[in-house]
Amino acid sequence: MSDFSERVQARLRALAETFTTQLPGRMQDIADAARTSLADEPSPDSLNEFRMHVHKLAGSAASFGFHHVTVCAKRLEHVIDMVIEDGGKPDGNTRKRIRMLVSELGESTRSHAAEEEELEELAEDFGEPQDTGGPGAITKDLTSSETGGLTPVSDSVAAQLPEEGLPERRFVSILVRFEELAQELSDQLAFYGFTLHRSRTVDDLVAAVEKDCHVAFVLDAGAVLTDSATVDRIAALKAKCGDKLRIIYISDKDDYRTRLLAARTGGEAFFTVPVDMPRLVDKVDSLTMAATEEPYHVLIVDDDMEQVSYHAMILQQAGMITSVVSDPEKMFAILIESKPELILMDMYMPGCTGAELATIVRQQEAFVDIPIVFLSIETDTEKQIEAVSCGGDGFLSKPIKPEHLVSTVKNRVERTRSMRFYMERDSLTGLLNHTHLMHNLSKEIQRAERVRRPVCFAMIDLDHFKNVNDTYGHLTGDRVLKNLSRHLQDALRKTDIIGRYGGEEFGIVLFNVDLETAVKVMDKVREDFSKMVHDSGNGHFSVTFSCGIAAYPKYDGPGPIGEAADRALYTAKEGGRNQIATT
Repeated sequence: MSDFSERVQARLRALAETFTTQLPGRMQDIADAARTSLADEPSPDSLNEFRMHVHKLAGSAASFGFHHVTVCAKRLEHVIDMVIEDGGKPDGNTRKRIRMLVSELGESTRSHAAEEEELEELAEDFGEPQDTGGPGAITKDLTSSETGGLTPVSDSVAAQLPEEGLPERRFVSILVRFEELAQELSDQLAFYGFTLHRSRTVDDLVAAVEKDCHVAFVLDAGAVLTDSATVDRIAALKAKCGDKLRIIYISDKDDYRTRLLAARTGGEAFFTVPVDMPRLVDKVDSLTMAATEEPYHVLIVDDDMEQVSYHAMILQQAGMITSVVSDPEKMFAILIESKPELILMDMYMPGCTGAELATIVRQQEAFVDIPIVFLSIETDTEKQIEAVSCGGDGFLSKPIKPEHLVSTVKNRVERTRSMRFYMERDSLTGLLNHTHLMHNLSKEIQRAERVRRPVCFAMIDLDHFKNVNDTYGHLTGDRVLKNLSRHLQDALRKTDIIGRYGGEEFGIVLFNVDLETAVKVMDKVREDFSKMVHDSGNGHFSVTFSCGIAAYPKYDGPGPIGEAADRALYTAKEGGRNQIATT
């Protein structure tokens, strides 16, 4: 965390400096709102606007370390809340108290302001006595284009999702004495999208680590665990790289000493010859999956530019993706498009509260499982509890340390991912189950309708799969299903949605892909899979699949497009199998 802190401190200081230069303008907004609210017949809207200005200043000041400004602003906010609760008509004593608190707030900002002479004007407006320059706010108003150096954030995505593309290839270095085994392992891993390096010596392994520490070693125990110097060298490599280096051993011996040395050098799996190749590939796949895990995606809902920049910067520096909504009315379009894994929401925004917005979110089935964490200067426990009871999953108080914000978001997203995996995934293949495949198809069609993009739905069915089970057994058949699922994940884009439709049938949602392109993509997947060699105790064999594809907007819903893809799949199988058909 110390490295993270060093990286962000400079940018945090820059944001704090920007906030300082904007303090006079912020105080002028508060002064103007105070005058309107202290009129003989103030409107509820003017009081709410007054409160909003003060609340936002309190939150920003807390985040940037201006403690005294926060204290003064919170005291003023408390008085405004009491006026609103009492009907919106302050008596004489309350008016005097508000003027005094505005003056005090001006005093607290004066030491941070750039132009002291203009700050005096606020005190004169409220008739307060002056000392050396007096309290107040600068008379200059910031226009919408004057953001004081902050990067403007639109109502859509602030930091876009990664470009759609193929999954990153994972690097595996193989050091195996047995040529036939090494070749078979290389061929199998290549089918699953791994980048392979054939090492001949430990020096080659060291070079592989220096090239890219995100690697997996598949090592022949009889070739590397031969002397203490080599054992120490491999152990040192593992200690240096930690979880970025995963080590798997293959051995023609299965004795205590060999296994002990494998464990001492950081070996995480141990296979004996003859090697169960599907299990070995599964292990390499699972151990290297964490290195290519998708970054967390957080949606920030806040109309305060300083707060948006502050929190988005912290999360982005921690490797997360952020989207931003400053207008609550536009939130649901962004939810559909960006698919966040957590919503970080302010308690108070123009036109609605965070609690009200959370209630609306929870009323929509598509978003009911997205965690909502409130982040606010609000200290009233009852209001915090009320917000959480409306659909929130937690409450964070400003100011919050960057590392605490990152840790909280990370822990909640990890927990959500874990729960979703077991709820949404097929236990054998790890792909989406039927229910959630169709649910995601429905959401993608909604998104396509909104942004006017095509969507294709492909259905796959393994050819003569019953013969595989009858000939080689159901365990081998399960491995074929897992091999196909892994092949689909490696061959398609990260953004493509893949699920097990049922039995030996699979479904794939291809967003922003027309029918012609979908046919080309799936035909390449089909051809590559047909070349894959599957192993069993009774020999080697290959399997093919048939595929049917239908497209939106020709079919305008999950039901119609699913039925059309199923008809196309039937056409492909009737036409001789191992081919693509469309409708």
